Amino acid sequence: MTDTEVLPPDLAPPADGPPLASWLRRVVAALLDGSILGGATWIVLGPGGSGPSLTPTFDVDATGGVDVVGWFTSPWLVGLLVAMLALQGWTGATPGKRVAGVAVVRVSDGLPVGFLASALRVVAHVLDAIFLIGYLRPLWNARKQTFADSIVGTLAVETREPPAHPWFARFRRERSVWRSAVVNVAAIVVCALGVAFSASQTTTGSVQTSDVPCVEGVQTATASVAGSREVLAYVDQRLWLTRPSTDLSQTRLSIGWTWYDTDLMSVDRMVATDILDADGQVVTEHEQEPGARSIAVLDPVTIEAADLENAGRGWTVESRLVSNGATVASCMVSQEDWDSAGQG
Repeated sequence: MTDTEVLPPDLAPPADGPPLASWLRRVVAALLDGSILGGATWIVLGPGGSGPSLTPTFDVDATGGVDVVGWFTSPWLVGLLVAMLALQGWTGATPGKRVAGVAVVRVSDGLPVGFLASALRVVAHVLDAIFLIGYLRPLWNARKQTFADSIVGTLAVETREPPAHPWFARFRRERSVWRSAVVNVAAIVVCALGVAFSASQTTTGSVQTSDVPCVEGVQTATASVAGSREVLAYVDQRLWLTRPSTDLSQTRLSIGWTWYDTDLMSVDRMVATDILDADGQVVTEHEQEPGARSIAVLDPVTIEAADLENAGRGWTVESRLVSNGATVASCMVSQEDWDSAGQG
């Protein structure tokens, strides 16, 4: 008599064939496959795209409130997902599984499961995604199966050379170390590109400027002014490719003054800028102190496009240089000129 536990045949691991894949190997394989699909989604749809997955989860507001484009709208991504399912179904391994040394086979005979079972397994992973319990189940299950594996009748085994699917067995040649090495290297390259395109990112911004007339009201020899419409746009770069960023572009009015002030005793100097509605009523006021230099290229007065829109149609912006309470120079920007600069 011994105390060794004997499992029923339907629960015991297979006696022959490759050993069952460890949970860690399966996690690595899932991460690599996820990076391939995620990187491809970024290339095709940009940062605002939602990618497919072979191991779906229930994400809570994973988009950060940004409107996303579904992967199913792209034939390229649909085709990639189908190709991944076909590789898993007919060869036993996707590129990520190939690198991690994992293959998905049938419990009954240890052969690849076929395309339909491969697709059904992904759908069944939805059960595994509930609190992630199913994805953790291989840690204690005798066959190291997720719920999806148990439903479809599959095992994850540790091998890079699973038997051929019955449909393709007659076309399979004798195993070749050279041919296997080529396939492994190709899988590594695909996974490396997937990681690079899904994990590394640099966001840069650029400013496009167009002149906006700032028609002078009070004209003196003490100042000069220039107005411009600035559009700040952002792009994301991964490796050598760039895509428009999810960071929204910003449009603003910039009014730059140069003040040739010879009155060094002036103690009250400022740039006062008002946004007026169509009736000439002040909606928003901005004030800026230029400092004590006798000749000052002032920091531009910038007004966001949203502030201009709040004033309604027919708005104007008036900017004034004020010294000791007296306006020494002024200019005005109209919505008509602002719109013309945007169209140009």
